[in-house]
Amino acid sequence: MSGTDLSAATTNPNAQPKRRGFLRFVLACAYTVFLVAMVIGALAAVEYWAYLQVKNGPIGAPYKDRDLDVARQSSQKVAPQFGYEPTPGFAATRNIRLGNSYEYINGQSFKDFDEVPLEKPEDEYRVFVTGGSVVYGRGPVPPADAVAEYYEVTYRWTIPHIIEQLLNADPRVREKIGGKHVRVINAGVAGHVIQNNLMRYLAKLRLFKPDLVVSLDGANEVHTVARPLKDWNYFTEGPYYEVVTETMDLGRKGLLNYITLWLKRNSYFFTWLALRKGEGPGILIENRGFAAHPQDPTPEMIAYRDRNIRQVADVAAIYHKVLETDRVPHVFALQPMFRNCKKKRTPMEQKIEQVTGMDKIGFYDAAETYDVLVERIKDRGKEAGIDVVDLTTIFDPVKEWVFTDWCHMTNGANYVIAKALVNEVKTRIFDLPLLPDDPLKPPLDAYFTDYAQSARVMADNRVLDGGMQVLKGYPGQEMLEVASAGKNPVTAELDLGKVLPVSRMRIVWADSRSVPKSWKIELSADASTWKEWFTIAETRTDRFDQWPGFEYYAAQETPARYVRYTPLGSDTSKPIRLRQWSLFK
Repeated sequence: MSGTDLSAATTNPNAQPKRRGFLRFVLACAYTVFLVAMVIGALAAVEYWAYLQVKNGPIGAPYKDRDLDVARQSSQKVAPQFGYEPTPGFAATRNIRLGNSYEYINGQSFKDFDEVPLEKPEDEYRVFVTGGSVVYGRGPVPPADAVAEYYEVTYRWTIPHIIEQLLNADPRVREKIGGKHVRVINAGVAGHVIQNNLMRYLAKLRLFKPDLVVSLDGANEVHTVARPLKDWNYFTEGPYYEVVTETMDLGRKGLLNYITLWLKRNSYFFTWLALRKGEGPGILIENRGFAAHPQDPTPEMIAYRDRNIRQVADVAAIYHKVLETDRVPHVFALQPMFRNCKKKRTPMEQKIEQVTGMDKIGFYDAAETYDVLVERIKDRGKEAGIDVVDLTTIFDPVKEWVFTDWCHMTNGANYVIAKALVNEVKTRIFDLPLLPDDPLKPPLDAYFTDYAQSARVMADNRVLDGGMQVLKGYPGQEMLEVASAGKNPVTAELDLGKVLPVSRMRIVWADSRSVPKSWKIELSADASTWKEWFTIAETRTDRFDQWPGFEYYAAQETPARYVRYTPLGSDTSKPIRLRQWSLFK
């Protein structure tokens, strides 16, 4: 070893350990970066997996042409002027077990497949229907949802949609409005009460220049007025105030709401978790001020309740007067509630009544409270010159299944309510006499029945023994297929078993290729003499389900036992492929 080497080794005794320490530090950093990268990679992989689960799951279909990121949001957004409303662009699936129907919220926060421009088209007569979840159209709330086998109200069975179909079916209505098309917009919001509807109209709905407003309210007020507070004020104790304060609350529930909603908005993994349990975390709505007081009410508390009810009735009158000032006609109706209905309970309703609650709301008997509310609103209406439509007893004689929980209703019940409201519009707004089939005729149970579910499917005068799932009342994966027989045009017939009054039809094809460009429906009482019911020259399908469909509403009923579907033109030789065929009174 040279003298120079000995000198370097002597003067730098720690050089080698330092180099080893630095190397260990570099390796440790690299290892840490590697671990972090692995964790981030694993999280990214999980997030991408969850994204694919959401995209390729049932919810992915309605978002096919929409921003899937909206699925990560809550179904509702805070609107400080009037509480809250549906999130623009939100989509959902309904009745996954029964056909996978779609629900869309448009860019204006209305439950509609199409946008509603502020500038009203010249050929449009615009109607808004305001109210709570019954107007919005939803199935039963927990725990009744499990008992009712997760029954859902799909878009085509919502009250506003049925009102639109019934009004457009009557040529006299079109003549009254100068040949315009009636557009009915669903402005219902789950949980809304009259004060929400008033404030939302003032802040938003009036900008859309409605020609008519129809209101269906009442049941949600029972929770609101049942607060025995000395300083109770409708505008600081209803859902308008509660939702805003709940989302701004920094207490335990408020923070939990923030955290769960933040995670859902920023992660497909938490969105996937939320979808597995239903709609997922969102705005929490509570009824405050009475939950811890189960004892019987005192005269003082009854006085509090009645004072609260008077405030609600006053706001209902104000809502009507605001519309009157804007020169907007208004039909105001009070909805039925399960506890107040005197109908004979079906076996399903007996089960629901046991779990749905609403026997008492805090201190108060719910049915008695609603009765007092209804009478006070009607009395206040008389004082203010308002014709209040009382629908609270409309289902008393009905034997069919009506209520899916304390206030939400089945499809058939929604049709009955919509028809009753349309009759009010025809007589009060358009000054039209009711035609023979316009009034609701007893028994009302007949309006609930899908005639096709007990029908026979026929082709070439023979009864088919396959494809009977087409008569279930909802579209499914299986289908009916009828091939052409020789030179005769392909047809499909329904034998209803006896002559019945028919006014509504729903048909769903297997896919877009199965939809004929033109086709017709004929009716017959004896299978010998046929009468054309309607002919479609250019088919325009709807988007209510994952398969293309079409519905028809007639102005009046036609007696028929046999119903024949015939494709026309170039489609006469193609096989008929259907997933649903329904007929109603």
